[in-house]
Amino acid sequence: MLALAACLLMWGQAAWGHAALVSADPAPGAVLERAPDVAVLTFNEPVSVTALRLLGPQGPAVDVAPVDAGGRRIRVPLPADAARGAYLLSWRVVSADGHPVGGTLGYAVGASAGPVRADAAATPGGRLAAIWLGRWLGYACLFACVGAALFRARSLSDRQAWARPLVWLGLGLLPVNLGLQGLDLLDRPMPALLGWPAWVAALDSRYAWTLGLSALALLASAGALRTRRAGAARGCAGAALALAGAALAASGHAGTAPPQWLSRPLVVLHVATAAAWLGALVPLVRLLGPGREAAAGLAPLAWFSRWIAPAVAVLLASGAGLALLQLDRPADLWRTPYGIVLSAKLALVCGLLAIAAFNRWRCTVPALAGEAAARGCLRRSILLETVVAVALLGVVSLWRFTPPPRSLDAAVGAASAQRHGHAPAPFMLFGDRAHAAVTRSGDAWFILLTDPAGRPLVAQGLTLALSNPRAGIEPLRREARRLTDGRWRVETGPLPASGIGHWRLGLEILVDDFDQVTLEGTLPP
Repeated sequence: MLALAACLLMWGQAAWGHAALVSADPAPGAVLERAPDVAVLTFNEPVSVTALRLLGPQGPAVDVAPVDAGGRRIRVPLPADAARGAYLLSWRVVSADGHPVGGTLGYAVGASAGPVRADAAATPGGRLAAIWLGRWLGYACLFACVGAALFRARSLSDRQAWARPLVWLGLGLLPVNLGLQGLDLLDRPMPALLGWPAWVAALDSRYAWTLGLSALALLASAGALRTRRAGAARGCAGAALALAGAALAASGHAGTAPPQWLSRPLVVLHVATAAAWLGALVPLVRLLGPGREAAAGLAPLAWFSRWIAPAVAVLLASGAGLALLQLDRPADLWRTPYGIVLSAKLALVCGLLAIAAFNRWRCTVPALAGEAAARGCLRRSILLETVVAVALLGVVSLWRFTPPPRSLDAAVGAASAQRHGHAPAPFMLFGDRAHAAVTRSGDAWFILLTDPAGRPLVAQGLTLALSNPRAGIEPLRREARRLTDGRWRVETGPLPASGIGHWRLGLEILVDDFDQVTLEGTLPP
């Protein structure tokens, strides 16, 4: 009932994946006679603004404050005395699924628009690594504490004291993860944690619900570990299990996949059963350790063996349902970053299932009968299962950076890019399914697409994306049009005359109605 109530509370606001910019004024690439007083960005769903930066010909980038924010349309006042030249308005918003989405609107004032000077800033690699590590440790603490609480509720004499420090560690990680979320929302470096904007942005996001429910789950686990009454221990353990499931359903890609009346309960069931299974591994290892009497001390093992099979069945069924909601087609499993992470998770789950099957049908019955050799073998096997489970949580934490294909309608496949040759030779991008030769003439870009064998690649559409992470500039996207000679042409407007090496170039190639390929690389100086 607690999980159902939490789900109903979170269903109050519909979410349909990531937000998308549907229109802008000034129009992308527009050349205006005079500077506009305001820019208007319209999205397909209500969004919250986390960062707006205006980069002009006189540099550096400056933060600008929106008005009428909080809905689908955002109005951004612009400087009234803007000089003639090119401008980039970089925006970063939070969509309904709680994850940041960014882009850039480019326009120019005056026919002879000059170049934009890009200033360098710190790269976000350390921040992204900290986000991943914080989530990995947070998941590990949450699952371990919930599992310890369930075992304490079953056997009140076993106080599971080993889990109490993990409760405090998990609670301590919550503000760390909250601050990192704020930095990610605003696209700020680590020192920005000392200011209020990052914390305010994080508290205003749906991820704050996840952290809040996680805190309640940890506190409920602590209650189960401390109480001396069996009824109270069972109640606290059940609450901890339900709150853990609701916490991860409160934000993220999985819980916001349509239809949400199905996706959110599936997330709750998936996380709750995973926490019950993986969280029980450490208590089982302790249970099988030296000093336990087989007759009296292994009763929780028999209890675990009875209920784990239906719990794993629910885990697998809910996971399959979530995968069907997120993936467009089976090829997404190896052609998208999300699918690659899912494939790695599935491989680890298969390993866990194999170990669990060996434990149940080869070791459990002899161990319960008092065979010391079987008991030692079972303990070693569960230790291996624990290591695999910890690795699994680390892989799952990577999903923070890999939006699913269905909710993003994003690129299928990711290819590493490399640079060959020097100007005036074309800039080359290489992937396992497509190659691209890119040349630039003024504000126009020309792209020739081929397959890996060098044959012309016929595509239905092509989008060019330019971004400058060092300057905090989100991707600037332009649709290309195909020329009669088979090349693609796209106009981007003025770009920096110097420091061009800081810019990232991406090509989103729509091969057919169901297949898209992305190539990326850093432009040469």
